[in-house]
Amino acid sequence: MTMIFLLIQAAQDIETIMLDNDKLMVVLAVVLIIWVGITVFIYATDRKIEQLESSVKALSSEKKPND
Repeated sequence: MTMIFLLIQAAQDIETIMLDNDKLMVVLAVVLIIWVGITVFIYATDRKIEQLESSVKALSSEKKPND
């Protein structure tokens, strides 16, 4: 039971240190930059896949024999 109280106290100490030294804002900024980077990467990958799909459709329609 005392271990739980020690963990809670340590978490409160870390929060106090992070808020006092403005490190919390730095951490939040880094997390935001990471999420924006992931979003941009997924969007760019999606566009490339769409272009490849349209190229494959165009090539497959050219190769089909006309009956």
